[in-house]
Amino acid sequence: METLWQDIRYGIRMLGKNPGFTTIAILTLALGIGANSGIFSVMRQVLLQRLPVPHPEELALLYAPGIKSGHVSSDEVDGSESFSYPMYKELRDRNQVFAGLAAKAAFPVSVAFQGTTERADAEIVSGNYFETLGVRASLGRLLMPADTATEGGNAVVVLGSGYFKKRFGSDPKVLNQGVVVNNQLMTVVGVLQTGFDGIQLGRVPDVYIPITMKPLITPNSNGLSDHRDYWVKVIGRLKPGMSLTQASAALAPTYHALLEEELPLNASFREQQKKEFLAKQIVLRDGARGRPLLENDTGRQLKALMGMVALVLLITCANVAGLLTARGASRQKEIGLRFSLGASRWALIRQLIVESCLLSLVGAALGLVIASWISSALVSFASANDIATGLSASLSLPVLLFTTSLSLVCGILFGVGPALSATRIQLAATLKDQAGSLATGMKHAALRKGLVVTQVALTLLLVVGSWGFVHSLYNLQHVDLGFKPDHVLQFALAPQLNGYDQVRSLGLYRRLEDRLAALPGVTSLSATEEPLIADSDRGSNVTTEGMPQDFAEANDVWRNAIGPAHFSNLHIPLIAGREFTRQDGPDTPKVVIINETMAKDFFPDGRALGKRMKFGGGNGPLDLEIVGIVKDSHHGGAKEKPRPFAYEPYTQEKNVGALTYYVRTAGDPLTLANSVRQVVTELDSGMPVYDLRTFEDQIDRRLSGDKLVAVLALAFGALAGLLAALGIYGLLAYMVTQRTKEIGVRMALGAPPVRVGWMLCGEIALLAAIGTVVGLPLAYGASKLVNSMLYGVQAFGLTSVGVALAALLVVSVAAIYVPVRRATRIDPMVALRYE
Repeated sequence: METLWQDIRYGIRMLGKNPGFTTIAILTLALGIGANSGIFSVMRQVLLQRLPVPHPEELALLYAPGIKSGHVSSDEVDGSESFSYPMYKELRDRNQVFAGLAAKAAFPVSVAFQGTTERADAEIVSGNYFETLGVRASLGRLLMPADTATEGGNAVVVLGSGYFKKRFGSDPKVLNQGVVVNNQLMTVVGVLQTGFDGIQLGRVPDVYIPITMKPLITPNSNGLSDHRDYWVKVIGRLKPGMSLTQASAALAPTYHALLEEELPLNASFREQQKKEFLAKQIVLRDGARGRPLLENDTGRQLKALMGMVALVLLITCANVAGLLTARGASRQKEIGLRFSLGASRWALIRQLIVESCLLSLVGAALGLVIASWISSALVSFASANDIATGLSASLSLPVLLFTTSLSLVCGILFGVGPALSATRIQLAATLKDQAGSLATGMKHAALRKGLVVTQVALTLLLVVGSWGFVHSLYNLQHVDLGFKPDHVLQFALAPQLNGYDQVRSLGLYRRLEDRLAALPGVTSLSATEEPLIADSDRGSNVTTEGMPQDFAEANDVWRNAIGPAHFSNLHIPLIAGREFTRQDGPDTPKVVIINETMAKDFFPDGRALGKRMKFGGGNGPLDLEIVGIVKDSHHGGAKEKPRPFAYEPYTQEKNVGALTYYVRTAGDPLTLANSVRQVVTELDSGMPVYDLRTFEDQIDRRLSGDKLVAVLALAFGALAGLLAALGIYGLLAYMVTQRTKEIGVRMALGAPPVRVGWMLCGEIALLAAIGTVVGLPLAYGASKLVNSMLYGVQAFGLTSVGVALAALLVVSVAAIYVPVRRATRIDPMVALRYE
């Protein structure tokens, strides 16, 4: 240990004697390590962090993949995470593997307190939810099984810690006070402990309400007794010593028995569908990190970013290794003298590695500042663009440990090679003050050449990938969405959450539309039940007149309820028929408009107009007449492919709880924002207006994840190019210094300066060519990992490779200009006297 302290003290003195080298190395390392720590801070939360509850390893998420008949409310790919509430209760009461089995679902609500009404995010949870998770209250109490004993029996609410601070100013007097939730008075009975933000990272609930209050939360859908309404998400805590495999096997008979009991409720199933229904299995997945929605949405992008910053760090290490190699060459006499005094090679290597680790640790300390900036920027960006809320920008202890470990690994990584090279000397020549001998110079130059080749290869790999993400973003931003979003202001309101029934809601919508149409600058407007380009969709199976037999098993379509003149307002071309008008009301014959894809798929004879259809299967009447056909347009996002779509008038829906309006203006849409709020307030002072923004801003938000990856990839590619330029510059400057006498001899013998310049350029060109040959296969292999994240482009292609090679050419020319210019201006007489 004493020896190590001596090495550290000596290393500090030596680094202090060369402040220029030390500063450049530390700043370079700070960039590389800081970028890695910043990305890791966010990635750890999304992919690695466990729920802040006791023994999270005991938690399991329940899935039931397979056929379903009825209504499915899903936020994952296939709806397998959703159960009916009756099924959940049976599993809770009849299983033998869980110490507790809890249920939850998320819905927006309207919360009024002291005269102010706002929209909030609610979770309705089973009475054993907090008990199962092991979460405590910071004030009052949490929900208990008695709170969900009867339907609508206990109007109580628990506040999330963040909402308690934001909305109620952390005032403990709110306990046992009443707040109005969806127009019903509810009592605040507790505040959740700080640090627990639910089981779904990225979505922080504001309030928690008993699950048996669902009729109040979703007035148009009870769901508490319907076996064919799948909306509950289930999480359980396994009994001690029970593994996921054992629990799945033990739960299988119980689940199969429940399926047999439910089979008669699915009368529309054919024989094959009945077999598939009974063959379904419960799947248990690790629930230690909670529900994986944010991981599913952003995990691949975060891994790609982590891979990019790792490449940047490798280039950084190569750059610092090059600096250390040059420094080692300048210390040959010192090292030779220490050898002659009896120092072992191992002792000198250890000393040099300690110095490199000191550089790395100081660089990491400075890098934490950069990491904090990057982490804060990512968290703010995610929150502002509705990607995720509740992420922490602070650097946690695991991040600090990661940074420290990474700095030590880097210190060893870029320190070993230069240390071995610096201690491999010709002692006699060195002590005769010939440290710049040909053999020594060639040895150090060879190592630095290898480092430059590595930098070029890694930079090529990074630039190719970066261009793929940038080109993908360009494609997404220029997708033809099928409508024109410019000069459109969007906003939403949900009267049903304020106690409106269907008749009152329709009256409010009509008055609102009349008032909005009269505003100066408004040219047209329309409304939709499902918001556009918001990753929100609703589907249904359909039965159509003369439906092809091929569609007997695949007749699902997307659907949306819209207002009059919706297509003309958004400039969606009408192919045939007519749009909806105000005459299409609740008491008139039901009508529907379909898109071009549905017309072609379901009516191959080309005669869709005037045909009849219905939503759902069975033998009921075909009660909808097709009155129009429109061009395909994007609904959920820019990446979706055309699929069958059916539109119906919102006035002919049974319940329209909320509408999103699209107001087209002659000028800047945001200038109407205050007027829109004023109109809504005049109609109902307690009605919250939400998602008020331009339609173009809404589309940008949906592309924000791709934009973030593209911008960071471009930044990391540029940083890699800068580091590669510094590496090439350092190598060439070193070569010019080492070969000054040789250059002088050549010029004294008549070699023109241009020839000397081309000689040096040729050596760099050879290294760049070798790096390119090494980097292209690496880039091709890496492209296979990122192609699935790109839209309309392959990461490895002629364009991306061409851009990467052009970037390397620019980098190389910029890096070699000063050293070559210096070499061509050497005075032969001065060079011949140079040592």
